[in-house]
Amino acid sequence: MSEPSRAPSRVPAEWEAREGTLLAWPPEHVFPGARAEVVDTFRALIRLLRGCEKVTLLVPPDERDAIARSLGGEDESLELEPLLVNDVWTRDSGPICAEQTGPEGTEAVFLDGGFNGWGAKYPHEMDRLIPTLLSRRYGVRRVSLPIALEGGAVEVNGRGDLLTTESVLLNPNRHNPERDVVERELRRHFGAERVHWLGRGLAGDDTDGHIDNLARFVAPGRIACPTGDLPSGHPDAETLARNRRALASLHTAQGPAEVIELPAANVTDRRGRRLPASYANFYLAPGLVIAPTFGENADDRALGILRELFPERRVAGLEARPLLAEGGAFHCITQPLRRTANAP
Repeated sequence: MSEPSRAPSRVPAEWEAREGTLLAWPPEHVFPGARAEVVDTFRALIRLLRGCEKVTLLVPPDERDAIARSLGGEDESLELEPLLVNDVWTRDSGPICAEQTGPEGTEAVFLDGGFNGWGAKYPHEMDRLIPTLLSRRYGVRRVSLPIALEGGAVEVNGRGDLLTTESVLLNPNRHNPERDVVERELRRHFGAERVHWLGRGLAGDDTDGHIDNLARFVAPGRIACPTGDLPSGHPDAETLARNRRALASLHTAQGPAEVIELPAANVTDRRGRRLPASYANFYLAPGLVIAPTFGENADDRALGILRELFPERRVAGLEARPLLAEGGAFHCITQPLRRTANAP
């Protein structure tokens, strides 16, 4: 059910209406030595999300019943979808839900960025099929993008502005064409009238520098980004300062962007290895902000800033270190799901 795009499409902002959230249950083979902690994190996340919207959870077919029982059973807030996956990062492997308007009206489409394991770094033979298989099951047309990208590589405000990084979309391991062609496709498929580029991402980020760790729209003309507060010599200090300067000169459809500073996270594992932690890796759900915490001094300050930015939402801090040990947080494992246009 795939075909070239027949008309331009638009990817809604994360705060716009949708039908729910797509997640993938942690497979047995991932998170070695820490799977129990990751499963507990997923349970807490699913519990939060079920309180405000429907969760569609990809699960191994032979474990469906056991997982359903462990989560309290399926109902209108939880749908278990039997499907094998390589890993849990559905922001990158799952379909990017868009709206496409043509002569017959507006329809939902699944954009497929041809997930390649972030440049063939990790196994992805099952993950790359997720958009295709869900497209067939749900009867939603899949649009195969002519450029390689992951959902975490782009950030949109739904009003014509898109943020991304050169270190991902122009990385040779994505095998993309030159920059102007990439921009043209982003405009066509994401509804991006303006494409704003940052240079690179956090040190140690296996994605090569996803934007969702660096800059997030919190309103059409407002961008939250981590900056400062890092010790001298930290590998991300210069990157974050450069990004902050670039964002300060950015113009959106609303005019000059208002940049809100989040604390920078300085997190290491038990061996002293720096982890790509970011308070920008939060997830917006109806009436809710799920924010990563890392057991650091900056946690409370980050949560306080998010509460000021989203006064109409509950801000729930959730421990993210079990996920972060493998490189991500809550925005990385969630994908807004829309099977129909103008989802309620």
